[in-house]
Amino acid sequence: MGLGIASALVITVPAQAAQLESWWFNARENQLVFTTDTAVQPRAQMIFNPTRIVVDLPGTTLNGPPRSQAVGGAIREIRAGQFDSQTTRLVIELNEGYQMDPRAIEVQGIRSNRWIVQLPGAESDEVAAPAATAENAVRGDFIRGAETLVNGVIATPDGFFIRTAGRMPEIEVERRGDRDEERQIIISLTNASISPFLQAAALPVNRYSVSRWEITQESQPPSTRVVITLDPNSPDWDVTSTNLGGIVMVPPPGVSISSIPDQKPGSSQAISVPPNAEQPNLPTQPQIPTDTPRLNNGQVLVAIDPGHGGRDPGAVGIGGLQEKHVIFPISLRVAEILRDDGVQVIMTRTDDRTLDLEPRVNLANRANATIFLSIHANAISLSRPDVNGVETYYASDAGERLASVIHANVLAETGMGDRGVKESRFYVLRYTDMPAALIEVGFVTGEEDAPQLADPEWREEMAQAIAQGLLQYLQPYR
Repeated sequence: MGLGIASALVITVPAQAAQLESWWFNARENQLVFTTDTAVQPRAQMIFNPTRIVVDLPGTTLNGPPRSQAVGGAIREIRAGQFDSQTTRLVIELNEGYQMDPRAIEVQGIRSNRWIVQLPGAESDEVAAPAATAENAVRGDFIRGAETLVNGVIATPDGFFIRTAGRMPEIEVERRGDRDEERQIIISLTNASISPFLQAAALPVNRYSVSRWEITQESQPPSTRVVITLDPNSPDWDVTSTNLGGIVMVPPPGVSISSIPDQKPGSSQAISVPPNAEQPNLPTQPQIPTDTPRLNNGQVLVAIDPGHGGRDPGAVGIGGLQEKHVIFPISLRVAEILRDDGVQVIMTRTDDRTLDLEPRVNLANRANATIFLSIHANAISLSRPDVNGVETYYASDAGERLASVIHANVLAETGMGDRGVKESRFYVLRYTDMPAALIEVGFVTGEEDAPQLADPEWREEMAQAIAQGLLQYLQPYR
């Protein structure tokens, strides 16, 4: 039984899947721009209650953790996640009281792997007021001393996972209502408390025909009740507590997850997407000249790649902290420290510009760099400020050693949380010709990391640690 539960949480990835490499929302132009590592053909639709534009990328996986960007005005947020094992999903969610004509939304292919979703102006809808029953809710206060902590709910390719911490949750399950009408599943957790960071906005919306989540905290004795309201199309979910840290909800035997609609029938409208084609009249990203010289002449040369920039702020976290404002000064300082130690350095960008992934790789390869390091900052939902720490990625055996040396130095010098050294298919790691690593220096959404990432003195400490790791790795080459 335990194996079956664990298997329900596994996301299988197609062998030849494309990857969503980057995305950002250009507020000035009112457009979402995204890039994949190989060609894709998006599908788009508008879904209502709440109103959101959904762009699905079939045969695509998400490169990194789910990420969101708060926008403001008519647009509440943009988020990217893995809808199922075969599909990455981008969502543009409107704020309450705004509507948009789906016929005026244009999905344009700049290249076969680069697309723009051009939005029209949104209109205020003063009569739009969603019913209270359509809104998720979290009620009650955090109770200290409870043995189980309820952290949130996520939709998975197999159903839902209610995340908990502490003791394996003890649950009672009650079902109300009849099939073919709105009904409820009520899960009661004994000796449990909601997390102080749990917010209704972070709960799933209209997934698998579940129309509402309500999580309520009782104080005497401490217990948490999760009420799940089902539409007629939603099955009688199997609910099981696991020692993996949560509660698994999967369809009963004989019911395929793919047969469960993601929203009420008739509540969406398709958006026209042209066939995959080049459109040369659209703006392109700056390219590296083809005659870039081989700068190192056989000597040690380090390629430093500051991640996001220009129109692409990267992750946006607590207090509006932008990833690009964190990683660019760190990258410049790392380059300066290396040069002071006699190491040649080339940077993929030296100012605040938007740069695609391919030219970053091309520059390092044409310069015949000895090693390549891409510097980024991480993010997760603003409802998860408890997630903090540094993680470093690689895509080859040589890259693993580089990543491990850098990671160890950063942990030792900064005292940050350790989220590990991990293998990844990031574009800049797979297509560079030299040992390559990508470091996430912390979470702009983390309650511990964000204040440090915003602090120039701490950024200097991080730069020193990264440079120390690079110099240690380079010792045999010098």
